[in-house]
Amino acid sequence: MNYIARKNYFTVPPISLGILAAVTPSDWEIKIIQEPLQQVDFNEPADLVGITANTSNVIRGYQISDNFRRRGIAVIMGGIHPSARADEALEHCDSVCIGEAELIWNDVLEDLQKKCLKRRYKADTYFNLNDYTPPRRDLMTASNSLFFSAATVETSRGCPYNCDFCSVSLSHGNRIRYRQPDSVAEEISKIKRKKIFFVDNNIAANHRKAKELFKSLIPQKIKWTGQATISIADDPELLKYAVDSGCYGLLIGIESITDEGFKKYKKSKNDFITLKSAIKTLNDHRIAVQAHLVFGNDFDTPDSIHETLDRLNELDIASASLGIMVPYPGTKLSDDLERGNRILTKNWDLYDINHLVFKPKNFTTEEFLEEIRRIRNEFFSVGKMLARSINCRKFAALGFNLSIRSHNQVGLKSNVPVI
Repeated sequence: MNYIARKNYFTVPPISLGILAAVTPSDWEIKIIQEPLQQVDFNEPADLVGITANTSNVIRGYQISDNFRRRGIAVIMGGIHPSARADEALEHCDSVCIGEAELIWNDVLEDLQKKCLKRRYKADTYFNLNDYTPPRRDLMTASNSLFFSAATVETSRGCPYNCDFCSVSLSHGNRIRYRQPDSVAEEISKIKRKKIFFVDNNIAANHRKAKELFKSLIPQKIKWTGQATISIADDPELLKYAVDSGCYGLLIGIESITDEGFKKYKKSKNDFITLKSAIKTLNDHRIAVQAHLVFGNDFDTPDSIHETLDRLNELDIASASLGIMVPYPGTKLSDDLERGNRILTKNWDLYDINHLVFKPKNFTTEEFLEEIRRIRNEFFSVGKMLARSINCRKFAALGFNLSIRSHNQVGLKSNVPVI
């Protein structure tokens, strides 16, 4: 099995193929390759190659699949993009796994042995996380980031928010499913590393369940970070348990800090003053905040981007991801832009947060990219990065800032080809 990944300046090991390896019968010999940390050996013998890919690295996935199939080796693809664009993926592979693979993986292996692989394997429901099997970490590649090295752990799946640009609810449903806290604690107790990154879309979505989880983690004496919404700041008891269990930072989806953005995304903190106060509360608990913002909404204007930069400079955050909105296939955003004839390209390599692949409403393409360059250059100036790292007293914050700044340099191309 092979994991395909684009070069990343801030890596954590993915777990999807580690989970599949864990639910594969013991008589199968398994090898996981994660690019670019490892290189695929196209001459290696195999009965089946499994490739999981998201949109921005799916073209590389197709190249690998085509190469193995030329040798007569069966290839199955899964992940968010192949699930959303199954017909496209089937031009490059023998089978597509749509949905959560734990429910259908045994069928795939049985059909392979019978030499009767189906073209599509679709999970018609969602996996019960009470039956969760932790990933085969012995087969997974460890992160080699200079500033951040952590084991990845999953405690829940699903998201109820259905943001128009996000594909999480498409792949995992709009109802959150949870693992039992003792199951998570047992898994972590067997991990040698004591720094954990929780891959959940929102580790504190349900405050009662989050408190149970965090209390169960206290004896593990770990340090952890993950993703959450800003509403975590409303619950003092929850924050106490988070800190006691080892939380030192959170990635928080803020999306926009303009007045129009607060209306659009219907956040619990629906004005800048309230948001600023909530972030101060997290900082008072020594929880560093990395904010996620997106640009390219129809309400974005040159003035609103200037306002965003001014407000960012007022927020006491450790770092921020200042990304260009991406119309991932299958999302409402993608459908709306398609109907408006605003998609500029379907070169999936460009579907990251650094390339503009659609026509913005209130800018020319070059005007928009110039505004993004300006806000990124100022926010990630050396002086501002150092000041943020010192203010939050977290060495990892400098790593986040440096890695995001480096990643920003790979994009912002203005010569996007039109279909």
